[in-house]
Amino acid sequence: MLKCITFDGDASTLNTLMSYFEKLDKALSEVHDVLKKEQKGQPIFVREGTRIIHLHEENILYLEGYGDYVKIHCNNSKPLLSQISLKRFEEKLDNTRFCRVHRSYIVALSQISYIEHKRIRIGTDMIPISDSYLPGLMHRIALPD
Repeated sequence: MLKCITFDGDASTLNTLMSYFEKLDKALSEVHDVLKKEQKGQPIFVREGTRIIHLHEENILYLEGYGDYVKIHCNNSKPLLSQISLKRFEEKLDNTRFCRVHRSYIVALSQISYIEHKRIRIGTDMIPISDSYLPGLMHRIALPD
């Protein structure tokens, strides 16, 4: 329901308006949280060519973005190339197990061997960490910047 609020120079009108926006923001964030929880339980299916493959999150090492494509690096298999954006894939993943570390990379936190000189070692691969994503990664692994 929309209410018409007119501004007459009174501070109480502004307070009413701010209160309304705060309630609206809280309601939207609650809806967003519920939708995210429902999405997290969904299995992940990706299309590679003519095949549709079911992915298990625990098998994913890291994701590498190539524009509208994502190269999915998994345990004991060759990488899969799927036509989905990295941003869209990131929304499907459990954010407690995965972390975006670069514009083009998302890593599985459990697969990290070590971090050195703004690079992550996963298996034999070195993945760069950009300056903008470094604080988020340090927070996720519970280390100060």
